[in-house]
Amino acid sequence: MRHMKALFVTGVSPMSLTAASADGRARGAASGGAKMSAPNFPFLEIRNLRHSYGQPDESRVQALSLDYMSASRGEAIAVTGPSGSGKTTLLRVLAALIRPTAGEVLFDGRDIFASRGNAASWRAASVGYVFQEMNLMPGFSALENILLTAEVSNVPGAAATERTNYLLRRLGLWDRRDRLPDKLSLGERQRAAVACAVVHSPSVLLADEPTAGLDAENARSVMDILTELCAESRTLLIIATHDEAIKKRLKRVARLQIPRDQNREDLPRVPAESPLPALSS
Repeated sequence: MRHMKALFVTGVSPMSLTAASADGRARGAASGGAKMSAPNFPFLEIRNLRHSYGQPDESRVQALSLDYMSASRGEAIAVTGPSGSGKTTLLRVLAALIRPTAGEVLFDGRDIFASRGNAASWRAASVGYVFQEMNLMPGFSALENILLTAEVSNVPGAAATERTNYLLRRLGLWDRRDRLPDKLSLGERQRAAVACAVVHSPSVLLADEPTAGLDAENARSVMDILTELCAESRTLLIIATHDEAIKKRLKRVARLQIPRDQNREDLPRVPAESPLPALSS
């Protein structure tokens, strides 16, 4: 399956782009023989985040404005707000799929955009992404989609097979594993997309409108799967949604507003001369 990698890194990926965990183990400072103590910083911390679109010599459109947000491992957060408030943009920034115009995104105390290497390694190993379009490869079965995603995420062969079989059974897809996506129901396709997103056991799972278009029963099933899998592995779950049921279900709701400060010049800028590399591991 090695020859399939080029398909995934150009955006035709099954699933979930992945992205990686700054391991960021906290280090204490010893003083006068006292015991070392670890600094108490959040797993995720966002500071003065801005993103805008457009060329430098054109009028730019402010897509995202978020002054501060923090989260711990294992939390489940619904990101809400009106259309145009930047929900999908925020998820793409957190996955290092786009570089923000300004601000900092820290995981375990490390800014993932501090260097090209940080962003690339973060994207390559520890974020699962459930896209709104699901992004399953149409010519491959549910089983093959999950295995191919595991390969792109560098999950060893035996572990990939074991994890894939576990997820197929856990998500009620075992008897559908050999079916192509167009032979699966909408709810089954969404569960397959979730399996692709978590096959590599990510530290962060991002889901963009995961219940859109699903009936109440399938929406509830998908949410059960997302919250249970993330709780078991202490994965941070962030869901962009308009779904009122999700907002009521999750303990934390982060509400974004349509950006107003399009011309702020007093925020630290992410260097434009350091573009992110192509989507590759």
